[in-house]
This record gives sequence, structure tokens and C-alpha cells, in this order.
Amino acid sequence: MLYSINPVHVLVADDTGELAMAAPHKTVPKPAPGEERLEFLADLVGYHLRRASIRDMQGMSAALESLSLRAVPLSVLLMIVENPGISAADICRAIGLKRANIVSILAELEQRGLFLREADPNDNRIQKLFPTRAGKELTAEALERLKDHEDHLLCALSGSERAELRRLLMKVWQGDEGD
Repeated sequence: MLYSINPVHVLVADDTGELAMAAPHKTVPKPAPGEERLEFLADLVGYHLRRASIRDMQGMSAALESLSLRAVPLSVLLMIVENPGISAADICRAIGLKRANIVSILAELEQRGLFLREADPNDNRIQKLFPTRAGKELTAEALERLKDHEDHLLCALSGSERAELRRLLMKVWQGDEGD
């Protein structure tokens, strides 16, 4: 079992668990700046997901900035536009948002006049959320900007590769939903 590495020696544990110095091995020259080795990181899917996510979120933030929107409030607004009459609890379940977090998001969107609340006729404790014209128009503009952003982000991928990427990513994040 490998415990630590230095440029000259490797510490290993023998069958009894005792640490011993392994035979010296060749040193690897230090790479020049910008030429660092990424062999270990390159094998980690999470590393690639994180790098892609950072690039995506930076572009998304820039695309939405002049609309005064961020990713999560836009996701909530999209759920209201796509599902008129949806409840806050249903939005939370659908997009994996904690119920405590949706209160301030809905207050912000409501203050901007992007949706209306109506009491559920069968249960006054439940409020149904309906998009306003302003909400629909803002959503359409945001989606257009995000489409342009994604076209730029994914320009190296063909249409079928983009579809496959979406399919695989959904498979990853939905993996534990059946458990």
C-alpha cells in the first residue's frame, strides 16, 4: 500500500503493516509553468464535471446579469412558466431545492411582478403560482441568452454529442433518485 511519495523514495507497508522505504526510483523533472501534469486528475470524472460546471456557471452568470437573474431564481421562474398553477413545494421537489430557500426567491420574483399567487380552491393552505406576461417575457429572453451561451460553451460538440452529454449527465444526477 502506498503511503506517501517524494521525488526519491516511496514509503510502503509490508504484510505486517510496518512502513519500509522502497528502492529509490527516478525523479520526475518539475514541469514548466503551464505544463503541469494532470494524469491523476484526468482520470477523475468529478474533476471534469467541476471544471465544466465552473465554465458553464461563469458564462450563465454573464448571460443573465443584465436581466438581474441568477441560476436558481431562473430555475424557479421556469418551473412556474412551464407548469402554471404549481405549488412552491412541488417546485422544491422537482428541482431539489430546500423549502426554506424558496421563500426569499419567490419574494424576489413576486416583487418584480413575474408571477401571481392564488389560493388552491381545495386547500387554502396551498398557493398556486401563475406566471405573468412579464414573467413569460423575461423567461423567453433568458432562455435565448442561455441558448447562445450553451452554443458557445459546447461549440466543439455536434448536435448528437450534445444530446448524448445531456443524457449521460442526467443519468449521473438521477442515479440516486430511485434509492
